[in-house]
Amino acid sequence: MVLDIAAGHLAAGRVEAAFALASRAFTTGVQYRSGRIIERARAVRRTLTTATPPKVVRDFDERLHGVYL
Repeated sequence: MVLDIAAGHLAAGRVEAAFALASRAFTTGVQYRSGRIIERARAVRRTLTTATPPKVVRDFDERLHGVYL
């Protein structure tokens, strides 16, 4: 549910808020080893397409890159 809210923030253009929520959900997904949460976090990330992502997005990308469930 948190990732759905994050997607809503992203759709409204609130990138910082979206990735703050997505990061919290991602942490929970890693803690519980939930592939479903991790894949949903990746799906939220894929919806943002920009040539120069903000730092919060780059940090999120680094965290996503290191997780394989």
